[in-house]
Formats: sequence, C-alpha cells, structure tokens
Amino acid sequence: MTLILTESRPLRFFSFLVFYLAQGLPFGLVVIALPAFLAERDWSVAAIASFVAISQLPWSFKLLAGPLMDRYSWLSLGRRRPWVIFAQLALLLMGLAFALLPLALDDATLLTGLCFLLMAFAAMQDVAVDGMAMDVLPVEEQGRANGFMALGQVLGNAGATVLCAFLLQSYGLVGVGGLLIAGFGLITLWSVLVRERPGEKLLPWTPGAATPRSLALQVDSLGAIGRNLAKVILLPASLLLMAGTFVFLMAHALWLTLAPIVVVQQLGYASTAYSSWTSLATLLAGVSGLAVGVYIDRRGIRLFYAVFLLLYAVLAVLVGVLEGSWTSPLFLLGVVFLQAFFYQGAFVCFIAAHMRLCWLKVAATQFSLYMAWVNLGRSLGPKLLSELQGLLAYAQIFLVIGGLLLLAIALLWLADLPAHQRRVAAFGSGHA
Repeated sequence: MTLILTESRPLRFFSFLVFYLAQGLPFGLVVIALPAFLAERDWSVAAIASFVAISQLPWSFKLLAGPLMDRYSWLSLGRRRPWVIFAQLALLLMGLAFALLPLALDDATLLTGLCFLLMAFAAMQDVAVDGMAMDVLPVEEQGRANGFMALGQVLGNAGATVLCAFLLQSYGLVGVGGLLIAGFGLITLWSVLVRERPGEKLLPWTPGAATPRSLALQVDSLGAIGRNLAKVILLPASLLLMAGTFVFLMAHALWLTLAPIVVVQQLGYASTAYSSWTSLATLLAGVSGLAVGVYIDRRGIRLFYAVFLLLYAVLAVLVGVLEGSWTSPLFLLGVVFLQAFFYQGAFVCFIAAHMRLCWLKVAATQFSLYMAWVNLGRSLGPKLLSELQGLLAYAQIFLVIGGLLLLAIALLWLADLPAHQRRVAAFGSGHA
C-alpha cells in the first residue's frame, strides 16, 4: 500500500499525530518526570529551575533550522520529509545515549547536557514537521489537524511522564533510554514509510523525482529567505501574536516548574503520584483538543484562544487566593485537571493562529522563528521562578501567573488575523 499525505485526510491526521508523539516524549521526561524525581531527591528550587531552563533552551534556537530547511532539501524525497527522517534518527541515538550513561543522574552537568541535546533534536524535528504540515494541509483542515497534533504531543507527554516516573525509580536512565529507543524507533519507521506527494522517492535508491510544486516553492538563496521573512514577520498582527504567545508560554512554564515543587516538596506527595495525576489529566485534555480544533475552524481562532487564556488566568488566581485548600487532595486533583484542559485548548489555538500567519514561500523559517521566540518565553519561565522564589510566597507567584495570562489576552486581542492574511495573499506564492 502506498502512503501519500496529500491523497488522504485520515492519513494526514494520523501521521501528524504520530510525528508529534516524538515531541511529547522529551517534554514528559524533561519538564515533568525528571523535575519531580529531582525534587524528591532534594534538589534545590534554583537547581531544578536551572535544569529545566537550560534543557528547554534549544526550542528558542529553532530559527537556525528553519532557513536551512527552506533553502536545502532532497526534493526527490519530499520538501520536508528528509529533515523529519534525519531528526528522528538523531532522537533515536539520544535514546541510546541515555541508556549508556546511567550515572548522569548523579551528575547535574551531564544530565542537563543530555536533556539539552534531546530537546535540540526534538526542536529540529518540530520545525520539519510543522513545515510539512503547512505544505500538505489545506487551510480548512489546519484547526482539526492541530487538534490531532496536540493530541499526539499529549500522548507522548503523558506516556513519558507516567512511564519515566516509574522507570526512574526502578531502573534509572537505562529504563528511560529503553523507552526512548522503542518510541523513537517506531516513529522513525513511520517517517520512512509515508511520502508527501505522488511520484516522490520512498528511499534514495528507489524510483521517483521532485514534484513541480516543490521545485517552484524552493528558494534560491538564504538572502531571499531573509528578505521575504522580514516582509511578512513585521506585519502588525504577526508582532502582536508573537508578544502575546511569548507571555502565555512564560506563564505556563512558570506554572509547570512551580507545581511539582509545591506538590512534592511542600505538600509531601510522591513524585510518581504527581506524575500519574498530570499524565492522566494531560491525556484527557488532549482528547478534548480534537473538539477544539473543529470549532476553531468554524468559529474563529482568536476568540477561542482568548477564552482559554482567560480560564487559565482565573484558575491561577484562584490557586493563589485559596492557599489554605492546597492540603486537600480533591482540590489538588481539580487544579491539575483544569490546568491541563485550559492549557490544551490554548495550545491548539496558538499553533493554528501562528500557522495562519505564515507565507508558504518561507513557511519553515517563519514558523520556526515564531516558535523559537515564544519558546524563549517557555525557557524564561523557570528562570523567573528562581528570581521570584526569594521575593514572593508560592501563593503570590500563582497570582503573577494569572496577571501574565491577562496581559497575553490583551496583546492577542489587538491582532487582526484576517487583515494579515489578506496582505500575505497579496505577496503571492501562496498562504499557509
């Protein structure tokens, strides 16, 4: 059976779900399971925050990959697929590195370095997959596809969170490495089997050729990419959406870093219990994201994005105000599940909104710049915690999170997406 993305909507949705699994696996390990495990081993707040911040930095360097993918590719294998395969193979090798270096759990520098490289290759894979999505997805499918992509990331995140929590306790990094090898190995195989368009090669030595569309969209120089990028990135809606999402992800990362410290160190719950709660909540939220994708295609992205950010902000403020309720298991479970649902809804909207901003001619570079910029906010969230934890109580930091999310809503609401799309359409050569 021939698997061609442009010829099957179910195949497109399933494939992007699978590719986003590869991004969820590192996040579940590095952002949730390992911080909770390290908190249980009495790492300081500053040390955990530094580990998370440095490990996530590669997501802010995604812009370095975008121009390379727009300028260079093995077009007979597909416009983006060769880069997806390369990144998947690198992730597979990182799984092997974790398995071969179990003593890294006792060496903060080595552990941070391993996680930094893991995130670097995951970020590269993300750029390639997002570029592929904008190339093969019709505009009217992007919202629903983002729901499947978000679900894939959630499944990887939730699975890695709960499995790595138990593997770390029982087998250390050897068990974690085995999980990564199995997961990345299967996803690599799928990236090899699925082609973008009819007529392209399955493997370098099989028959096939570059399609006329891929040849037409190929940019001849890095200078041309830079000029086209500046033309589209500096439009008002682009700048406003970048600013709003930067603040949103900074607030979200601040929450993610603070929560396990409060639950495990202050309230005394086991890291495995916290990871299990988070995993189940994230999984259920991911399924709900499929419905969000359908509705934003029909009703508009900006409204739903703002609503989910507002719900997230209200939750953060309530957690800060109701500090006396933190000792209640029912309260904690409610917060964990609500936070997962509100974030997932906002996540689906933010990916779809930034795709709508993109110009196909430089889509990989443009989208990677957006994601690099907003993920810098994700990396600065843990750093902000290390600065605030000596000045404010934990309850007050939750109030800060709520304030940041309200600021994100204000910036988002000023962005006029339809006007932006009309201006990009006037540039020619297609819109993502």
